[in-house]
Amino acid sequence: MVKYIGLDAHSSTCTFCVTNEEGFEIDNTTIRTNGRLLINYLRMINGYKRLTFEECELSSWLYEILGKEVDELIVCNPVYNREYKRRKTDKLDARKLAKLLRGGFLSSVFHNGRDREKFRGLMSAYTDLVVDSVRLKNRYKSIFRKEGNRIRGEKIYRDNKVLKEIKGKVYKFIGKELYARINEIERRRKEYEREIKICSRPFKEIKMLKTIPGIGPIRAAQISAQVIYPKRFANKYKYYSYCGLVRHKRISGDKEYGGNKIWGNRVLKNVYKMAAVDALRGCNSLKKHYEYLRRKGVSDKNARNAISRKIAAISLSIWKNNCKYEDKRGRDIIE
Repeated sequence: MVKYIGLDAHSSTCTFCVTNEEGFEIDNTTIRTNGRLLINYLRMINGYKRLTFEECELSSWLYEILGKEVDELIVCNPVYNREYKRRKTDKLDARKLAKLLRGGFLSSVFHNGRDREKFRGLMSAYTDLVVDSVRLKNRYKSIFRKEGNRIRGEKIYRDNKVLKEIKGKVYKFIGKELYARINEIERRRKEYEREIKICSRPFKEIKMLKTIPGIGPIRAAQISAQVIYPKRFANKYKYYSYCGLVRHKRISGDKEYGGNKIWGNRVLKNVYKMAAVDALRGCNSLKKHYEYLRRKGVSDKNARNAISRKIAAISLSIWKNNCKYEDKRGRDIIE
């Protein structure tokens, strides 16, 4: 007898809903979020056990401790489960997850519990720090714009002498505070980068990814932390979709009605977009391919997007094949 188990997990409590093959609810209970209690509850359930819960901050921990207690575990994508959340309680969420699992309507999120997946936590914290840094820099630069000073370049974040150009007393105080916070966050950023380079050493694919134009140590580490296992993507087109580098066409009755942006991994999308910008500054096969597209009449934006996809395809290919990127073979790889 197959048991379909939906789990709505929170930091304080976890709610289970268990249904049988006919869809009848056997149990719906809430227990404290404690590893031993969760394991004991699952062990009391007999039969073939299929468990699901949504991707969240607890998902890696839950996957690690509960994966051995069930016959099948699906960590599902919450983005695709929005429709059922019109009425929301923990018990309703667990019940509806169990029903979706029984019907085969869930879209899974990749988990394998390995060290590379745990490395993602460090990269996620680094990404948050970068976002905070960009936000502070934008606020700092806006102070100069409010007084009509058009200061450009990175020097304003490294030289506090530019603060003398701020005339207003209040703005000058705010500027000094923001300048101090920017320098502090940059110091912490360098510490993160040193730690990332140390933690990256066990992962051989990072050395190979660094050979691609536009991909440095940090971007290579971000790719490794997000992808984890490259063979889970059947081809480069599946990978494009995962990275959010394509659009889905809307077609009805042989007519095309534009396209929709798809849900994708924002970290990887940003990595490949910025890698394309840096790659086009050098002299390599990617730059030649970009120039070839421009001669054919492709717009600058679409040509850059094409290079982003080429870099994504190359990174997936060399990781799967365990080889370094060679620019003299680059044109054969990307076409």
